[in-house]
Amino acid sequence: MKEINFTINNRLFDSYLERMNFLNEISIDYPEAISFGSGRPPEAFFNVRDVISCFQTFVDRSRTDGEISDATYNALGQYNKTKGIINEDIARLLETDEGIRVQPEDIIMTDGAQEAMAIIIDTLFDATAGDGVLLVSEPSYIGFVGYAKIAGIAIAAVDRKGDGICLDHLEQTILRLQKEGKHARVLYEVPDFHNPTGAYMPLEERKQLLELAEKYNFLIVEDNPYGYFRYDSEKIPTLKALDPYRRVLHIGSFSKTLFPAVRMGYIVADQVFTTNNKPIKLVEEFKKTKSFITVNTSTLLQAMVGGFLRRQNHSLIASNTDKIEACRRKRDAMIEALTSASWGGTAAGTGGVKWNKPSGGFFLSMDVPFEMTDQLLKECVEKYSVIFCPMSFFCLDSTRGTRQIRLAFSNMTGEKIQQGVQRLSAFIKAKS
Repeated sequence: MKEINFTINNRLFDSYLERMNFLNEISIDYPEAISFGSGRPPEAFFNVRDVISCFQTFVDRSRTDGEISDATYNALGQYNKTKGIINEDIARLLETDEGIRVQPEDIIMTDGAQEAMAIIIDTLFDATAGDGVLLVSEPSYIGFVGYAKIAGIAIAAVDRKGDGICLDHLEQTILRLQKEGKHARVLYEVPDFHNPTGAYMPLEERKQLLELAEKYNFLIVEDNPYGYFRYDSEKIPTLKALDPYRRVLHIGSFSKTLFPAVRMGYIVADQVFTTNNKPIKLVEEFKKTKSFITVNTSTLLQAMVGGFLRRQNHSLIASNTDKIEACRRKRDAMIEALTSASWGGTAAGTGGVKWNKPSGGFFLSMDVPFEMTDQLLKECVEKYSVIFCPMSFFCLDSTRGTRQIRLAFSNMTGEKIQQGVQRLSAFIKAKS
């Protein structure tokens, strides 16, 4: 095959960006291995047929007079509003389930949360200016950070502490950037059952974070894919629900509450900026960006989701009760398996091997007694047939998180969890 002398975006050769493909494909490459690698929702609760049938519910409840004609359906097959056609339904959902009050016109529908992230990064940052910096806690979700890297955005890592961000280090980082002539523009965070650590940010820390955002003039991107999956703790309001300053951009997704293939997400953006002495609504700038990415989110899929929300009286709590309970049992099975496993000379809880018990979400984090290299991970998969994610995969500095791993339990059976933990313990004992 003839090779073409051509160059592409050099940032794509960053080794950090290879990790997303690893997370997505390693289970395919090793189909016999038990995988704690990917945080997928349990397929038994997808009710795809029911959601598809809600398309008709949307059509029936949207008509104002007359019979439903072919033209009614054909209109849903046409290009449509860039912001979306179910924004009012999303606004009602947010108020019912999260206590977030927002106008429908301040919501923009997206092709999953991943497009929402791309829209936010492309709109809020100008890589050529060089002074705007994205803040992320370390470790952090690779999907947001990876796209920022592709876009050439400057990124600064902030330490985590306990169940949230180390606010002292956050403030120190902001002040350091100011001395360098740079501006911390945006902080990305998953406060509810953080990916990858599973942490649940405490209420007081959320309030303090909002105060810092106001003090230092930065925005917070709150990514909330796991908020419904709360198992045994009091509900803490989202950052957006608490926000008195309109500093928070809120990303929502239906990939976990419905199913991933629906590819439906949204951004809540009710900010008004002053630029050149003129007020500018941020959501309108997001709309402009989206119009050059996907033009509009599929109206057919929106109609399905909108019809489902209308059937559920604009709440997803009842329809997810069984799914949440199933995930809670999987979490408990994981904790029980870890507790009962033999860890050799590094007994659990003595500083060698230990783990957290997340109060929600799909993941827990585990400390291991040695540095987890790529070679050791490969050996574990090939010889012990169990997959996990080194926490270093989620860190900008690959020398961090080397003695910690992420274990996903959401799409595992109790039997597989038990078998997988036994294999993992055998690997750790052999290498300790």
